[in-house]
Amino acid sequence: MTPRRPGLAPLVLADPHRVGLVAAELIANRLAARPHARLVLPAGRAMQELYEALRAHSADGALDGAAPTVLQLDEHVSSSPGDPRSVAAQLRTALRNVPHAALHTIDGAAADLDAEAARHGLELERAPIDLAVLVLGSDGSVTVGAAPARFSSGVSLVALAGEAAGRGLATGLGTLYRARELIVLATGSRAAHGLRAMLEEPVGPWCPASLLRDHPRLTVVADADAAAALTPRPGFTSDRVFVVLGHREPGISAEHRISAESRARLRHAVALARRAPPRAVVLTGYTSTGGLSEAEQMKATWPEDAAPALLEVAGRDTAENASRSLPIVLALGEARHVVVVSSAWHVRVPFFFAPYRRFGLRVSYRGSFAHGNWPRMLAEELRGARHAAARRREAMAAVRPPTQAAA
Repeated sequence: MTPRRPGLAPLVLADPHRVGLVAAELIANRLAARPHARLVLPAGRAMQELYEALRAHSADGALDGAAPTVLQLDEHVSSSPGDPRSVAAQLRTALRNVPHAALHTIDGAAADLDAEAARHGLELERAPIDLAVLVLGSDGSVTVGAAPARFSSGVSLVALAGEAAGRGLATGLGTLYRARELIVLATGSRAAHGLRAMLEEPVGPWCPASLLRDHPRLTVVADADAAAALTPRPGFTSDRVFVVLGHREPGISAEHRISAESRARLRHAVALARRAPPRAVVLTGYTSTGGLSEAEQMKATWPEDAAPALLEVAGRDTAENASRSLPIVLALGEARHVVVVSSAWHVRVPFFFAPYRRFGLRVSYRGSFAHGNWPRMLAEELRGARHAAARRREAMAAVRPPTQAAA
């Protein structure tokens, strides 16, 4: 038998509780960056931790100003939105006390199912999807029923596996693939076969999730039971997390292309990860243009076989990169050592990350070297030092650690 070849590395956490916490922190971070984001979110009891954490953040003020549009992913035919067993009803219940501007659901009991599929498909395609959170099934599915074609768009009427007469309405993989970011969650031993097929076996329609494997901003988060069938990696049990700070070149393009400094930091982080794989790498960087942030651009070039990369896209400066990365790191539950990777001239970094020690985290720093204008950048750092203390206080005061981080 040919041995399986490890591909994209998932983030492996101790239990489903942690999977939900991390997913909630990532969603909260996106809403801090883009309060009016368009989200595709899952429903079901397996996602209870995710929504409980979002409700807790709503209560503590972390989601103030958030007004996302939430779109339903799929639905069983004959299930009306008012039926408590429907996906629509479960999603509506899950979002109680979670801020959202609109919720677009699917009516599985519509008289004209083709028309209903077309209507919801138009909602999905009306504007780009910022983030789709998907739940992996035991057969490698991410929606109900048989997978539509690789690049199908909108919503299709599909057959439900194992139920000859059953049908469902499901978002096409092409629509999901065009989302700005994808997060796939896998929990429990029933997901183990699907996760192995998604990450380590040949890509094909027999495992729909595998068709999303080359998405440039895909993150897979699994618990230990779901990851049990994967080829073991040292990073699965590591207590180290890297934070790589992004750097941009303003004015180069509408999307603020990442700079040589970011690329040098990435190369340095990759070399470190190859030597001692971390549990996860947090890539940071914000954009106010609506284009891709430094973090999102770095994610597209990060080698996901080295370690799973999580995105922190809400921090507007180094102080906020530190404060907004902290809840993500704490949600992991087993992180003990944070390695911050930046440039050697970035002398304020240790000061901004020093508060991590209050949470029992060891912090160390690695500086990369690039052929930039060091005198100018170092001068800017020194000019900013006079405001560093006030900026750190302000940024850390806004930190909302995961409410259940000690659970």
